[in-house]
Amino acid sequence: MVEENPFIDCPTHGRERATLVCQHIAESLTSRECVGFWWSRDDDSEFPDAWCAICHERHEAAGLEWEGEALGQLGAKLLCATCYVEARALCLGE
Repeated sequence: MVEENPFIDCPTHGRERATLVCQHIAESLTSRECVGFWWSRDDDSEFPDAWCAICHERHEAAGLEWEGEALGQLGAKLLCATCYVEARALCLGE
């Protein structure tokens, strides 16, 4: 969860709340293709850290830990809250 710096300056949306997603979700904003959108059901925050279907498979293979290949291929990226909602909507149709 992003806590140290809760805001970022998005080149598209300006100053917004910061969120954390895998590199593949961040890239989906350019490709406009759904790559999956997973998050921990234990995280009840408004914008829980999120990852794609491929990262989800790696996470499960690592025993639901972010270590080894799961962590190495995650490539975590900061998105503003509006970009996060847009990426989520690509897969969840919001």
